[in-house]
Order: sequence, then C-alpha cells, then structure tokens
Amino acid sequence: MKLTDKRFWSGDKTDYYSFFKYALSDSVLFSISWTLAISLILCLILLIIGLHNEESISWHTISVGLIFLFIVFIISNGMFLYENWMRQYIIIGKVKKLLPEGCAMKSINFDGVRKEYKIMLKYKGKMFRATIEYPFFYLSESGTRALGALNIGARKCFAENKSLIMDYMS
Repeated sequence: MKLTDKRFWSGDKTDYYSFFKYALSDSVLFSISWTLAISLILCLILLIIGLHNEESISWHTISVGLIFLFIVFIISNGMFLYENWMRQYIIIGKVKKLLPEGCAMKSINFDGVRKEYKIMLKYKGKMFRATIEYPFFYLSESGTRALGALNIGARKCFAENKSLIMDYMS
C-alpha cells in the first residue's frame, strides 16, 4: 500500500494477501503511520502546555504517553490484520470447504472498489469463475448460465450449497 492512498489511512482492504507476511508488513506500516500521527499531536499538545505553564514535563507524563502510543500501535495493528487478513482467511476457507475434491484454485484476485474476490477454478478440465461478494457466492462456467447467488455466511445451508455446487460443476 502507499501512504498517499486514502483507503490506507482508513484501513480498508485494497489487495488480496497471498501470504501473511505481506499483510503483516502493510499492517506494521499502517500502525506506525497512525502512531506517528498521534505522537506528533501529543508532542504539540505537550509543547503548548509546557510553554504556557513554564514547567518541565515529568517522566511520569512521558511514560504514560509512551504506554498510550504502544496501546495505539497494538490496537491499530490488530484492527488492520483482522479486517484485511483474518476475514480474507475465513472467507477463502469457507469457499474451499464448499468446493469439490480435486478442484484447484488457479488465481485469486480482490477488487478493492467492489469489495469482491474473483477466483479462477479448474475442475475436471473445465474452467470456472467464482465471485465472492461476502456473504454471497456466484459460480459460472464460460458459455453457460451462472449458478445463482449462494449465501455462504449461513451455516445451516452448508450441505445444500455444497450439493448445488457439486451438481453445477459436474
């Protein structure tokens, strides 16, 4: 991610993270950016208070500020990882459970504008395209009618959805 991207500052997902290390590097960059922004604001406040009161800042005040910044870093890191890595891991895991044995995921892309995953699947020599706009799952094969929207967020429909996908892909 880039620091000039507005979605970066809000922590919105823009890419598919194929490995945890990529999500972690963006998460650390996000957390450091927010921590630096907040520390600049805190330093400015302390400077203004120090100039008006003409008192020195105690170590107690500095340690409380550093603890606060550490908490901000941990919380922002956790929020970013949950929104961008953990939710992706859960969604892709649900899709893998629904697909039949021997179905291979050829590519996974994330459209940050539409907030949807596009997955290319190969099963028994046929190519399928799956679109996940959570909680809905769409499956289509080139040249045929697409399978309707399946709700993959509901646990009670799991067996029914799996059989529908098996029938469609076979």
